[in-house]
Amino acid sequence: MKKIILFLIAPMLMFGCKENSPLSDVELNNPALISPEITLSKHENELGRRNTELIVYLNDKNNNSIDLLKGGVKLNNKPLGVHTEVGGAPYYSLDNVELVPKRKYEFKISLADEKEYPCIIYSPEKSLSNINIPEYHDMNSPLIISWGNLNQSGTDYYLEIRNDDRVEEIMLNSILIKVGSYAFPPDLLAFINKGQRGDIFITLKAVTSGKIDPKFNGGSVKIVESICRQVTLGNAGSAMGEEKDYQSYTPK
Repeated sequence: MKKIILFLIAPMLMFGCKENSPLSDVELNNPALISPEITLSKHENELGRRNTELIVYLNDKNNNSIDLLKGGVKLNNKPLGVHTEVGGAPYYSLDNVELVPKRKYEFKISLADEKEYPCIIYSPEKSLSNINIPEYHDMNSPLIISWGNLNQSGTDYYLEIRNDDRVEEIMLNSILIKVGSYAFPPDLLAFINKGQRGDIFITLKAVTSGKIDPKFNGGSVKIVESICRQVTLGNAGSAMGEEKDYQSYTPK
């Protein structure tokens, strides 16, 4: 198992958001000026609500997003629309997109000279279906979670445990994937929740990567699936309070 990654949520806000690239005002013919960032995601939150979305950024060297002045993006010959984030960064997307197992998703990015450059990803054979986690757990004992059959190759899996302040992410190795379960130790539960009772969130995430046309300046095309569940941590040993040697009350 790879090393656990720990970080605080608050410092993430220090990283800047994308902006509209100056290259949006230029007709581009050179794919080396672009780094595609393509993500097809499917998420089920702690309430069981599911959402699937496709987001495509065409980044410049400063990681700002390009709205091609002449050109566009297609998924299996279906043109993607251009949208704008609150901060002004443009991105390409497609309404009512679905993530179907064992399918080819081919993105073609066309530039001003009408040349097209492919980015291809194949959806995994097995989609995430469920994770088994208790709704309540005694924080003094290991928290055991389990899952169904996962893909044995081609997909990376991660477990995330978090509350409002802290997050830890663990990459599952091939042994854990086959075993089908993982136990979070009590000391980690205490650290995440600062030794206090309360709610935490457990997420199982699957990441599958595809291939970017080498003429681009790097980039990525990924399928990201995730399922989140909420767990209430308590202290079973103190649930009834301190035991006192009092005589029992006898109702009249």
